[in-house]
Amino acid sequence: MRPFGTLIDKTFKFREPTIPGARLERVNPPVTHRLDEGITDLFNHACIINDLEAATDLVALLEKWHARRSYGDEQQRRVGGVHLKRMHGELERRHIMRGHALPERA
Repeated sequence: MRPFGTLIDKTFKFREPTIPGARLERVNPPVTHRLDEGITDLFNHACIINDLEAATDLVALLEKWHARRSYGDEQQRRVGGVHLKRMHGELERRHIMRGHALPERA
């Protein structure tokens, strides 16, 4: 006697449903630049070792790049901005934890 699954497989051809392009675009992550990922890793490392001066410099560097860079669409620009805001929040949190005054943004 055959298992039920093999009987169904022979009578019906199951295929994956096709996903419309608009839905697929929402699922795919936005393009990130490898250099940005490297700077983010350095920022995280600087925060871990409490080198907040270096972390501040790295955030400033990413802000300059974000302002100059041309993006394919508005969503990519928005994602980069959200990422920078999160980094600023983490930096402010670290300064508060150490009891230092927050550095002023330029």
